[in-house]
Amino acid sequence: MSPTFRIILFLPLIAIALIAKCQAEEPISAKEIEFFETNIRPLLVKRCYSCHSTHSGNSEGDLLLDSRKGWEKGGENGSAIVPGDVDGSLLIQAVRYKNPDLEMPPDRPLSDKATAHLEQWVKMGAPDPRDRTEPVEGNNPSDPVAGRSHWAFQPLKTSVIPTVKTTDWPRSEIDSFVLHTLESKDLKPAPDAERRALIRRLYFQLTGLPPTPEQMNAFLSDVRPDAYGRLVDELIDSPRFGEQWGRHWLDLARYADSNGLDENFLFREAWRYRNWVISAVNADVPLNEFLIQQIAGDLLPFDSIKQRDNQRIATAFMVLGPKVLLGNNPDNQRMEIADEQLDTIGKSVLGMTLGCARCHDHKFDPIPTKDYYALAGILTSTKVMERRYMLGQQRVMEQLIGLGEEGDAADVAYEKYWRERSKLKERLDRARQALKLLEEKNEDELAKLAEKHKDAVNDVTADSDLELEQRIESQTSLVTKLDKLMKSPPPIPPRAMMISEGKTKNEHVRIAGEFNQLGDEVPRGFLQVLYDEEVQIPNEQSGRLQFSKWLTDTDSGAGRLAARVLANRVWHHLIGVGIVRTTDNFGRTGEAPSHPELLDYLATELIKSNWSLKGLVRKVAKSRTFQMSSQHHAAGQSVDPENRLLWRAHRRRLPPESFRDALLSAAGTLDLKPMDSTVSYLGDQATAVGANANRRRTDFPCRSVYLPVIRNDLPELFDVFDFADPHAATGMRPQTMVPTQGLFILNDELVMTATEAIAKKIIANVPADNAASRVDELYELLLNVTPSDQERLDILTFVTEISRQ
Repeated sequence: MSPTFRIILFLPLIAIALIAKCQAEEPISAKEIEFFETNIRPLLVKRCYSCHSTHSGNSEGDLLLDSRKGWEKGGENGSAIVPGDVDGSLLIQAVRYKNPDLEMPPDRPLSDKATAHLEQWVKMGAPDPRDRTEPVEGNNPSDPVAGRSHWAFQPLKTSVIPTVKTTDWPRSEIDSFVLHTLESKDLKPAPDAERRALIRRLYFQLTGLPPTPEQMNAFLSDVRPDAYGRLVDELIDSPRFGEQWGRHWLDLARYADSNGLDENFLFREAWRYRNWVISAVNADVPLNEFLIQQIAGDLLPFDSIKQRDNQRIATAFMVLGPKVLLGNNPDNQRMEIADEQLDTIGKSVLGMTLGCARCHDHKFDPIPTKDYYALAGILTSTKVMERRYMLGQQRVMEQLIGLGEEGDAADVAYEKYWRERSKLKERLDRARQALKLLEEKNEDELAKLAEKHKDAVNDVTADSDLELEQRIESQTSLVTKLDKLMKSPPPIPPRAMMISEGKTKNEHVRIAGEFNQLGDEVPRGFLQVLYDEEVQIPNEQSGRLQFSKWLTDTDSGAGRLAARVLANRVWHHLIGVGIVRTTDNFGRTGEAPSHPELLDYLATELIKSNWSLKGLVRKVAKSRTFQMSSQHHAAGQSVDPENRLLWRAHRRRLPPESFRDALLSAAGTLDLKPMDSTVSYLGDQATAVGANANRRRTDFPCRSVYLPVIRNDLPELFDVFDFADPHAATGMRPQTMVPTQGLFILNDELVMTATEAIAKKIIANVPADNAASRVDELYELLLNVTPSDQERLDILTFVTEISRQ
């Protein structure tokens, strides 16, 4: 065999080795690190390290699982994990418990959820940051005092508006920051967007809807110099603004109309919170108050029952998360709920992965485990669940509180009826039995029944000295009354999902995150990295009110971080990419800001404007940076291929809600009236299982923000086009391009019905002898543009060819 042939023969093996080496050295994303730290490391610590770790001194089967090198090397049977190959990984085979000779852990199987997490991790390529990112000895990344040096925890810097060379380009301070950075790299901003494209962009970003042809023409004919600014103000003041920007917050609030997980019960009252969010955004409720009401609204003073109810409804934010309801130890459930709440608050408000500190000191951010349990104590001192009658038995469900003047009493009466309904049924059966005995003149058995069950037989019936007809009439009346009660349960009173103060106490550290393995008790408090003063929480209070205010306290709390996170979210939604691209992670594993001075400027402006969301949106939307075109040029591409410096506008994809709403708007079938519940027709089980034959509907003509969000059964449009995961806070939706999206557009009934309506509208509006005008109207209606000559010709040719077939 010649040397050349040998080289050719081994080229594939060399390539495989090189690919493996590249994969091994490929950076791990912040999202992958978060998944590992939240779901994998705690699991390995809890169930595997006792037998397979250096620290324990055990390496059964010669296998170590406390490092990446350990599972790569593997044990007696070889590597434990093949990244990307779930079925081929020995670890997965072992935890599935399908081979009697290979079952791990040996004491008892993992839960289905834990097994699914391991499978997902391997499928992701088994990202494992331990060998690469473990801190060097002597450096404790969870030290909250040392951690204050991280940029996100620093005080907001007073931003000096930078000077620029091209002085006539900036229209706002924002533009000066952007242009200064561009000029430092010898780059120029793209030209302004063409007016049609700009207005379409503005409408979609501020309202989630495209402009109608009439609205487009009105703007194009408006020659006033402040026409654009006037339109920005008009759209921000529109009710449509709250529906669009409220949806952004609902992504973070993991909004859903059902619980999901093991028992997917309906959240029948979740819609009230959804509509509260939309109304609050439209009213420009200051963002600090917006947060306080959602975390502690039940503890705030009120001047009216309406205000009290609105504040109650806001606290559904703390209830909406998915929960394991079946067979869950109450103490474990309490800790799981608090963990989910902390994860949501951490990501949505602070841009931090707090959950990583549940089992151990945070491996990357300055959050010791004691800080985690200081916060957890506040939340476990809060009542979230209650026992309610559902599906024939008492169950632990989300807490519901009555609304209105008599709301609490009506709620108590409603629950009392269902709690005692089985007894009512038994009484009705006995009353019917007594009537039958009376009609049969069986006085002995009737007397026994009356003696044993004094509520089955009334006094008249039991009196044998009275006329038989009178006794029968009286007993018949009792049966009729009880039967009517059975068939006419009280209507569901107006209620809201909400939290309230529970039994207050400090929490103990849980060893390895196990709810029943208690460590030291930790006083309730906040994150040390963001405060110096000792927290004073009265023994009889949970601390939620203090916590909610601390989150936006810019003097001695987390306000400066919260302002950065919220300002970055506004930038992300308007510009397309955040100044910090990892919108939910401002920690050490997240990305640094591309324009740190600009971020601090925006955060400061947010605070100065009394935390006005509308004020910050208005400021960004009126900047020239927002109004740039997405025009490409080679210099920008070569220096900054990811457009981090903003030399052009980012091209944007429509979210599924805007796609659907625009389609219905063009068809003339979109109903802009706000909706209340769109799940009221469903049974207690939200998905169509068992006796529940109903399935969630999506044929409502309302805006998409009001459509049902059933966990594990999303509307097909949402499922296909990258809707937010309703199981967790989502600040940045995924973006995929897969064949099912094209198939959906070609086959879905919604699309077919809307396009037929659009075609009929155009046929009715434009004479048949003017086919070119029909094409023009189609483009105007769907894309807000006039087609080019070639586009018009292509459409007409296509229609002609189709008509011949």
